[in-house]
Amino acid sequence: EVLQQAGKMGTLRYAAVQATATSSEAGAIQSTGRDLDFALPDKAFLAIQTDAGERYTRAGSLQVRPDGTLTTKDGRVVLSESGDPLKVPPGSAPAITEDGEVRTAAGPAGRLKLVTFAEPAWMVHEGSTLLAATTDSGAATPIAARLTVGALEESNASPVTAMTEMLSATRMFEAFQRAIQTFHEADRRVATTTPAT
Repeated sequence: EVLQQAGKMGTLRYAAVQATATSSEAGAIQSTGRDLDFALPDKAFLAIQTDAGERYTRAGSLQVRPDGTLTTKDGRVVLSESGDPLKVPPGSAPAITEDGEVRTAAGPAGRLKLVTFAEPAWMVHEGSTLLAATTDSGAATPIAARLTVGALEESNASPVTAMTEMLSATRMFEAFQRAIQTFHEADRRVATTTPAT
């Protein structure tokens, strides 16, 4: 409220963020050679279990608990197509196939739950790699996606691009600010000029 009043009085000028969006475009792929590492295609997400319910991530580095439960690197349980925790026989050495199936020497143990969204840009972050669906993003839709196995996706953010866009936005803001100041000054002159008699 203080900022709004100051803005109305012309004593303060500021910018506000209208909205934020999440990019689901794939970043560069880095080979690891690890059987439980995989990179997802654009707009695909891995479903995981959290205390708050089902959530989603693009981080494809999995671990195996002693009881055989597959988890993400930060310990969240990976879900199978059926929505249940994905488990392998304890002590086995699982590997992921390109179509998302988890296999062990004993055979298939399940398939990763891979999903997409109508508008993934409107998902919200709930941590560094954790995303939640919103009414704007739409509900999760299961998909069949081809994974890049034995590799991980790097960040899709480019520091150079981000700096360029930030500088461009700053310059545009400054240009608009100068234009507004010019109009304010013109209004002030009109208001203070005494008509000739």
